[in-house]
Amino acid sequence: MTWLPVRAESGSERDGVFGLMPDVDELLCDILSVADQISDPWLLECCHLRQSQLMGARAALAGADASLLADLENWRASAFFSNRERAALSYAEQYHLDHHLISDEQKDRLSHHLAPREFVNFVWALHAYEAYARVLALLDIAPDPNPAAKPRHRRSANAQDEIKSGADANAEGGMWSLLDPAFGNVYRTLAQAVVRQKLIDEVSSRSST
Repeated sequence: MTWLPVRAESGSERDGVFGLMPDVDELLCDILSVADQISDPWLLECCHLRQSQLMGARAALAGADASLLADLENWRASAFFSNRERAALSYAEQYHLDHHLISDEQKDRLSHHLAPREFVNFVWALHAYEAYARVLALLDIAPDPNPAAKPRHRRSANAQDEIKSGADANAEGGMWSLLDPAFGNVYRTLAQAVVRQKLIDEVSSRSST
C-alpha cells in the first residue's frame, strides 16, 4: 500500500483531521510505508484489519476485501488461514487488548514462523499500524467518501506454514540491534514531532487551573 500525505481539501474527514498537523501527518505516512517494507505486507495487512475490526476503526476497514474481512471475523474457525497467519493474528489480538499480557505460548508460536529479525520488525510494524488504527477509532473517523479498494497482498512464497530454524521468542530483548534502521529513524523522528505538539489550547489550560 502506498501512503501519501493527506489533503484537507479532499473532503475526507480523515484528511481534514490529519491535515491539521501536516508535519506529523507526513511522518505518519512515512512510518506506515516503512512498516510495509520491513514486514510481510500480507501478514501485516491481515493483522491490521483484524485489530481495526476489534476497535471499530471504520476508516481503516473501508475498501478492504469483503471476503477477507468475513474470514478475519472468525479466523480461528476459518480454513482460509495458515498456522503462520493464525499465530500472527493471535499475537495481534492480544497486542491490541494488552501487550503486557502476550503469553510465552503466543510468542513461541509466532517465533516458529518468523526468524528473530523478522519477529522484531513485524512487532514494530504492527505497533505502528495499531497506533494509527487507534486514532481512527478514537476519533471515529468516517470512511473516505469514495474509498479506493485496498490491494489484497499475496502470501509470500512458501510462507504458508514455514518453520524458521533458530527462531527465538525472546528476540524482542535485542530489538534495537535487530530492528530495521530506517524504521527506527522515522519512529524516533515521529515521536519527537508528536511531543512538540501543543495539544491543549491556552484558554483551556487557564480555565482548568
